[in-house]
Order: sequence, then C-alpha cells, then structure tokens
Amino acid sequence: MRQKYNHLFNGLLFSGLASFSYLFLVLYSDLAPKHLEVLISFKSFILILAAFNLVGFGVLMIHNWQKRSFQFLVKRKDRLIIDCILTAIILFLMNYLVWSIVKAIFEVPEPFILKGRGLRIIALVWLVEMVITNLTLTINFYRQLVLLHEKAEQFEEASIKAQYVALQNQLNPHFLFNSLNTLISEIEYSPRNAVLFTQRLSDVYRYILQSQQQRLVTLKSELSFIDSYIFLHKVRLGDCIRIDNKVELHNYDLKLPSLALQLLVENVIKHNIINMDYPMKILIDYEQQSGMLAVTNEIRVKPNVATTGMGLKNLSIRYRLICDKNILIESNTNYFTVKVPLLNE
Repeated sequence: MRQKYNHLFNGLLFSGLASFSYLFLVLYSDLAPKHLEVLISFKSFILILAAFNLVGFGVLMIHNWQKRSFQFLVKRKDRLIIDCILTAIILFLMNYLVWSIVKAIFEVPEPFILKGRGLRIIALVWLVEMVITNLTLTINFYRQLVLLHEKAEQFEEASIKAQYVALQNQLNPHFLFNSLNTLISEIEYSPRNAVLFTQRLSDVYRYILQSQQQRLVTLKSELSFIDSYIFLHKVRLGDCIRIDNKVELHNYDLKLPSLALQLLVENVIKHNIINMDYPMKILIDYEQQSGMLAVTNEIRVKPNVATTGMGLKNLSIRYRLICDKNILIESNTNYFTVKVPLLNE
C-alpha cells in the first residue's frame, strides 16, 4: 500500500513538473506561429505529460537498480554488469522516445526514424547521461562501502565485548563453593578468623565484580588482589603457599587482562599437590626485554585431576581479542611457566 502511494505521489510530481514546463513553453517561447498552434493542443499536453513521467519513472527505476547492485557487487559481479547494460539501454530508449514525441508534436514526417542530426543529438545526450549515471553509481558505491565498514566495525566491537564477557564469566566456577565451605568450618572452630576470612572474601569478590567491567587492569591492582586470594587458600590449605614477587615497583602501572594473574595462580593450586609437607612457592617475575610477566611453579601433579587446558585457552583468546598477542607456555620435568604480555595501554 505504501509503495502504491509512493508511485502516485511521484506520478503527480512528474505531472506537475510537466504542466509547469508546458505553460512556460507556451507563454515564453519564441516558436513560430505554426509550431505554437500545434503546441497549444490537448494532444501535445498529454504527450508532454507522458514524456516527463517516462523520464521520471525511468530515472527512479535506474536508481533502484543501482541500489540493488551494491549488494551484489562483490559476490555477483555479473548482476552489476547486467544492470549497467540495462541502464544504458533504458537511457537510450528514453531519449529516443522523448525525441520522437517532440517530433510528433511538431508534426515532423516519420517521427520514429532516427537519422542525421537527430541521431547525433540523442547520442550526445545519452553519453552525458551515462557519465552522470556512472558518477552517481560510483559515489553511492563508496558511500555504501563506508557505511558497511562502519557497521562491520561496530559489529566486530560488539562481538569482541560479548566474547570477552563470556570468557570472563567462565572464570572461578568453584571458588565460591570452596570458600563458603571453608567459612563454615572457620565459624565453628575460629570465629575471629572467620571474620577476617569474610572480609578478605568480600574484598576478593568486590574486585572480581569491578574488574569484569574493565578489559585491562594494572599489575598493581592484580597483585593486591592475589594477596587476598592467597590468604583465602591459606586458611583452607594451611600456610603452605607463598608468592615470591620479583616485579619491580616501576612496572606496577603496566596492564594485563583482568583476573589473568588470578587464573594462573588458580591453575597452580588446582593441578599440583600442595600441603604442609609439600609447600608451594609461586614465582612472579617481569622480563623487561620481552615485556612479559612470567608465573613459574614447581610441578607436582595431583593424581586423578583432569587437565583440559580450558583456562589457559580462554586467557589466550582474551589476549588475542584485546591486543592480538599470544601467551607462552614453557614446561620441563621440574617447572611449569606461563608468560603473559604486559601492556602499556
């Protein structure tokens, strides 16, 4: 229905332009009396209306074809070539029919036969119209290209954010349950220690919630978080975990993905035997030359613990999404090291 009204509006617009042009031609043209008498007739008026509507709707049709051609330019180049050929044919036919209508109005013999001067005029007008049409097509193509590029950037950014949030949400699925079980035990056997444990647990989850709103956090904030995180594990496992931090203070403002360091420390605790008889030292150091933070631990693999590598895989994906850099994993018979890039921005 809307398209029908659009066609009606365009028809009235073209007819209005035709009427205005007809009146202007009758009132202000310097035609000979013979030709002017022919022009002032109902037949001539109808022919001019038809010519204006023919040209107008023809131009609209060409414009719509061009718009559709943009969508097939890359995948269907044959469609664009066909549309260009059809455009050239339609423009030539419109010029031919308008010229024939003008000759018919002035009662020129054989108005539909092209020859001599008439053919040259139509060819010249047709060439000018083709140049204008091709320029319009090129301008519209590049305008559409810019719009598609902007939409692609917006889609990519939204996709990256969605992937990043999804990856963050996969972190620490069992940590809360273990902490709550530890808290229940502390409430029963050491209420004072339970209060301190609750405060540190609150600090840890406050940091987790805040950091999930950010892509990058400073190394200083991540190390501070690790202190509280390790405290919670010490309450559960005993004083058998130690962080050996070798990073110099002037590197604390460097950044890394939120909870990246926590993930590496959690992997150490999850996959290795740690107790009072076998304490664990986790070395954290910054390699100035490579710009990478190294987390190293002694290998003491827990039995019956499945290693999926999902945590490190997620961390690697997060780094590629953020800065297109990779993490490094080094392992030998005694030590396991993961190196992650630290970023200036």
